Amino acid sequence: MTVEPRAVERETPAPQVTAPLGDFLVVFSPPGEARRYGRESLHAGWPAAGGIVMAPRLVADGPRVSARASGSARVVQDPEWDGVLLHHAIPAPAGGGEVTDGLGAALDEAARVAGCGPLAGLRGKFAGVFWNRAEARLVAVTDAFRFYPLYYTTLAGGIALATDLRLLRAVLEAEGGAEIDVHALYHHLNFSYIPTPHTIYRRVRKVAPGTRLEFRAGRVTLERYWRPGYPEDLEGPEPELTARLKSAIVDSVQRHRPGGEGWGTFLSGGTDSSSVTGILARQDPGRRVASFSIGFGEAEFDEMEYARLAARAFGTDAHFGQVGAGDALAVLDRLVDAYDEPFGNSSAVPTYYCARMARGAGVDTLVAGDGGDEIFGGNERYAKDRVFQWFHDLPGFLRHPARRVGQALAVLDWRPTNKLANFVRRGSLPNPDRFYTDDSFASDYFDELLSGELRAELVPEESLDVVRMIYRDARAPSELHRLMYIDLQMAIADNDLTKVNRAARAAGVAVVYPFLDPGLVDFTGRIPAGWKVRGLKKRYLFKQAMADVLPVEIRQKKKQGFGLPVGEWFRHHRGFGDLVGDLLLSERARQRGYFNQAFIRRLVDRHRRGAWDHTQEIWLLLMLELWHRRFVDGSR
Repeated sequence: MTVEPRAVERETPAPQVTAPLGDFLVVFSPPGEARRYGRESLHAGWPAAGGIVMAPRLVADGPRVSARASGSARVVQDPEWDGVLLHHAIPAPAGGGEVTDGLGAALDEAARVAGCGPLAGLRGKFAGVFWNRAEARLVAVTDAFRFYPLYYTTLAGGIALATDLRLLRAVLEAEGGAEIDVHALYHHLNFSYIPTPHTIYRRVRKVAPGTRLEFRAGRVTLERYWRPGYPEDLEGPEPELTARLKSAIVDSVQRHRPGGEGWGTFLSGGTDSSSVTGILARQDPGRRVASFSIGFGEAEFDEMEYARLAARAFGTDAHFGQVGAGDALAVLDRLVDAYDEPFGNSSAVPTYYCARMARGAGVDTLVAGDGGDEIFGGNERYAKDRVFQWFHDLPGFLRHPARRVGQALAVLDWRPTNKLANFVRRGSLPNPDRFYTDDSFASDYFDELLSGELRAELVPEESLDVVRMIYRDARAPSELHRLMYIDLQMAIADNDLTKVNRAARAAGVAVVYPFLDPGLVDFTGRIPAGWKVRGLKKRYLFKQAMADVLPVEIRQKKKQGFGLPVGEWFRHHRGFGDLVGDLLLSERARQRGYFNQAFIRRLVDRHRRGAWDHTQEIWLLLMLELWHRRFVDGSR
């Protein structure tokens, strides 16, 4: 990676992890069994942060409970309960403003219902497990968006919970092995990640965001104590709503300002990261905010022009870097290690390098703008869905001939006609099926991609059913908010936060997210959908609210996102071309029995000649194979 201008090249992690990062494992089982399971976790090799393995401490070693913790995970005790907790505290709203502490009230009520005192008063990022001394009872909790992961598996009369799958895998192997869940593998091939509650291991489940888990008498119960809602009850003229939204945004960003000196911001040059950086810069004009930006040599992917513009406008202590194909290849093994199950979001690469640059500059906490698209209406998919809906609502005598034309053109396999055929196909579907087709690789190519053995264990629509269930669960009167709810549960909680938190942790950095503050999310749920996407204009009210924060060029720029130009590298970079052949078309990959390699060859050829963009599909197949080589085969 190239960097500029000053001492940013000091990228070697500090000799200790100072960020609020850590892990824990709790085994709760019949008397005499907990210690045995707990000892097995020591063989797993505890997860690292910033390249440094954080050795576990024994925090409980009784006949029923064995618990180990590392890093900033700490012991919690009250008169009735013991526990272990990861907690990055964020101040609650002061009261009297636009943002209220709805999650805090819900969690305090969950504490009352469960009779578990340590739950009360938790705010910010947290994951905890607590066990009652007098009763054979355990309670666990995740924060609003599960910033810290939490997994569980049931044992004979007991339960084990951990913040990393590798720790539970060691426990399962003590019982005979950790079996791959082919349904989770199928979900990965559609979404590029494995959605809640699934994990790559058949017997392990994710605890959902905003959830209280209770284990008693051999039975697990799960209750969502908080989730986003959309009452859409905020009314008033545009200037009033604009001012109220601005007040809510500024309050949340300022409350997420880390203490001390060792912090900074991600600054991509987009509206979200620029808003966060600008608000923090204004909060204390006497302290220059450290900002960190990553660009690419490929101009269509590079937002560095806007990152520089924002840095100048806000007077930041700006650090810039550039990532190339060689950098991406060099970090693949570290990223596979960073994720405890297959994960196929390629923007983990620039995220890691940005966090590593920050750590080299003495920063251990970054403030990020993630979540803005999903609460303010900024995702390109929302405007695109409006266009699809207009087509879907056409009279049948117009829509049906268009479908026949699209099907006829598809045989040409030429990119312009392929795009037209894809539009007609997707526009003919209702939601949420239509929304799902953004992420439906294995569903679209079920018969061609998957082996007969794998197809025999799967149902083509099972990934779509995950989306349908979340869509039905949304407490939202408008279509836009139902789609935004899907994105908060999946694109944010399962994908984006996993990407950023794990990549940053690999560099030894923690991340906070002011736009995912539950109070701000609750407030934006009160804003009617028409203020978020107006016609095809995204972020309508947000851009009014940030008019005096953001430079006009950033408010008006076309959204790019934080994508990696790996599609170009697959076509033109020898190293990536060799990687595809050496991994996806290898004998080892064939012997796994998952895929039809002849189809994968056609897919790669189709991408290289430009008939279609299969970047995401090729990348997630690569990451799946690399994960198997690291965690199943035991080699790199």
